[in-house]
Amino acid sequence: MTWSGRYLCRLLGRNPGRSLLSLLLAALLAFAFGLLTVLRGIYGELYQQVEVKPVVSGIGYERARKIENSGLVRDPYYETRSQDSQIELEDAPVYLVNRLDRLVHDPVEWAEGWDEAAFGSTQRLVCVMYAPYAEVLGVGLGDKVRVNEKAWLTNLSQNGDPFEPGETLEELRDRRRPFFTVIGLIQSDDEDRTVFAPVGANTNLSCLFPVFLLDIAEYTLADYHQASALREFVKGVLDGLKSAAKLHMDTSNADNIYRIHRLLETLYPLTVAAALLLGGVLPGLTVLHASRQISILRALGVKVRKCVGIYTLGQALCALSGLFLGFALVILIRKPEFAAVGRSFGLYLAAHLAACVAGSGVFAWLCARKRVLEQLQAKE
Repeated sequence: MTWSGRYLCRLLGRNPGRSLLSLLLAALLAFAFGLLTVLRGIYGELYQQVEVKPVVSGIGYERARKIENSGLVRDPYYETRSQDSQIELEDAPVYLVNRLDRLVHDPVEWAEGWDEAAFGSTQRLVCVMYAPYAEVLGVGLGDKVRVNEKAWLTNLSQNGDPFEPGETLEELRDRRRPFFTVIGLIQSDDEDRTVFAPVGANTNLSCLFPVFLLDIAEYTLADYHQASALREFVKGVLDGLKSAAKLHMDTSNADNIYRIHRLLETLYPLTVAAALLLGGVLPGLTVLHASRQISILRALGVKVRKCVGIYTLGQALCALSGLFLGFALVILIRKPEFAAVGRSFGLYLAAHLAACVAGSGVFAWLCARKRVLEQLQAKE
C-alpha cells in the first residue's frame, strides 16, 4: 500500500467522530430522499387508483348507455326494482340488472350456453331465481314462469271484457303477459322470492315499467382528471329530460390524495436541491476544519493535487457508505419495488457523490494552495 493509502486509512481512523458525522449526514440525506421518493411514487399511483363512483338516478336505459359509451367511465352497473310484480300470480320482486355480482353472492347454476356475462348482455326474457323458490314453483332450468304486474286484470279490463270465449284467467294472462325462461338457479338455502332479469329486456316488460327509468346507473370514473368532463357530458345527456334524474359524484377522497401528491411533487425538487447542497457544502466544511493537517502535508512537500485527492476521497468514501446505509433503511422500512425506485436512487447516489467530491475538492484545494508559511500558522 502506498503512503497516500496508508495516510487515508489513518485519516479516517484517527478522527472517527468526524468520519462518522460525514457518514451519518449522507445517510440522513439519502434516507430523507429515499422516503420522499417512495411516498411520491405511492401517491402518484394512489390518486389514480382511487375509484370514483359517479351515480345517476332516474335515467332511461338508452341515455345511461350513452354515458357508458362516452369513454369517460367503465364498469357500468344498472339496477331497477319492480315491486309491482308477480311470478306465477304471486307477489315477487323483480330486479332488472346487468350484473348479478352486486346483489347475488352465492354460486349460480347456469343452463347450458349461459353465464353471468351472457345474462348481463342479453335482451331476451330470461331470469335467475333462488333454487328453493324454483322448487316451490316446480320449475327448473329451461322452464318458463309467468310474470305480470299486480293489477294486470284491472289493466286488461279497462277497455271492456278482455276474455275470449271460454278463456280462463290463467289463459288470458298467458296470452297478454310475458314469460321468463329460467336460465340460472342461485344455490342457497334462502327461500327468497326475488327474481333477477337482464336490464336489456326492459322493452319487453312494459307491463311492469310503463316508463322505464333506472333506479341506479353507477359507473367507475376512468380517469380522475376527467371528472369535470364527465359532469359536462352527463349534463348534456340529461338536458331536456323531464324526470328528476341527477348525477352524484363524490371526489373528495381522490381530491385529498391528489393534493398530497401535488404537495410531494412540489417539495421533491426542492428536497433534492437542498440535499445535494448540504451533501456538497458540509463535507467541504469538514475538510476546511482539517486545514492544519493539509498545511502539514504541504510543508512536508506533498503536492496540491495529492492533498486534494486524499481528502476528497476520504469524504467520498464516508458519503458512499452513508448513502448505502440510508437507502438500505428505506428499503427495509418501506419495502418498495426496486424497479420503481432503483433509477431514482442511482441518479441521486451519483449526484450526491458528485456534489460531495466537488464540495470537498474545492475546499481542499483552497486549503492546499496557500503558501507554506501560512499553512504552518493555520489553526483548525
